[in-house]
Amino acid sequence: MSELAEEMLKNLEVWEVKNLLSHEQVISHNLKRLKEAMLNIGHLVDPLIIDRKTGVVLDGNHRLKILEIIECPHATVQALDYSSDEIGVGTWYPTVSFNADEIFHLDSLKHEKVDCEAGKAAVDNLKAPFMLMGKNNECHLVNPGNYKLMEMVEEQNYVFSLLEKGAVDYIPDEEIAKAHSMGKSVLYRRAYTKEEIVKAAQSHTPFPPKSTRHKIPGRIIRLNMKLGWLHRSREEASTELARMLTSRVYGGNVRKYYEPVIVIY
Repeated sequence: MSELAEEMLKNLEVWEVKNLLSHEQVISHNLKRLKEAMLNIGHLVDPLIIDRKTGVVLDGNHRLKILEIIECPHATVQALDYSSDEIGVGTWYPTVSFNADEIFHLDSLKHEKVDCEAGKAAVDNLKAPFMLMGKNNECHLVNPGNYKLMEMVEEQNYVFSLLEKGAVDYIPDEEIAKAHSMGKSVLYRRAYTKEEIVKAAQSHTPFPPKSTRHKIPGRIIRLNMKLGWLHRSREEASTELARMLTSRVYGGNVRKYYEPVIVIY
C-alpha cells in the first residue's frame, strides 16, 4: 500500500451512526437538497469529520441527519484529535438584506447603538445574542442583557424565528466587507469554545445552524463512499473503504494540495 493511502487510512474509519453526536441544528431546505443529491448519486461524498474521543461531529451535521433518516447504520468518518491546536474553531456570520430600521420593527426586538469593537466585546461576554453590523459601520446590540450560555442560544433561536424563512445567509468573517458593499447587514455572534461544543453535543442541546466553523488541516473531500457499502457490516464497509482508496491512489485519482483551492461540484 502506498504512503498516501496509508496516511489517509490512519484517519478514515467506519463508525456506527448511533455513536455519532451532532452539535448543531440543521437548515431544513439545505437538508432536503442534500438528501436528494445523496440519494440520486448513491454516495456519501465527503466523510463526516469527528472528534475521535467523543464522536462529536465537527463537520457534516446535515450528512449525519440524512444517514439517520435513511436508517443507514454506518458512516465514513475522518477521525481527529479535537484537542489539537491545529484545529481552529470560529463561526459563520448570519447576513440579512434588511437594514437596522427594518429589523428593529420586528416584534419584541430591542436594540442599543454601540461602538463596533465595544459591541463585539459585549456579545463575546454574553451581553447580547447578536450585534447587527450595517453598512457605514453602524452597530446595534440586539436584545441586550445578561445571559447564560444556553439562554443566549435560546435568544438566538428566537431572533432567527422572527426573520423570513430563507432570508438568512451565512458567511465567514473574510466576506463581511463584501456583504456590506452589497447592502447586506451582518449579525455578529460569539464563537463557541471546543469544550462548549462537546458539551452541547453530549447533552443533546444543539446550537443554532452554522454556529461553528472548524478550520481543519488535511481535510479529506470527495471520497464518494457508496451508501450500499455503509449498509453492510462495519467490517465489510471498512474493507471496501481500504480497497477503494488503494485503487484510487494507484490510479492517480488522489491529489494532496498545499494551497487554498476552489472546488466545483
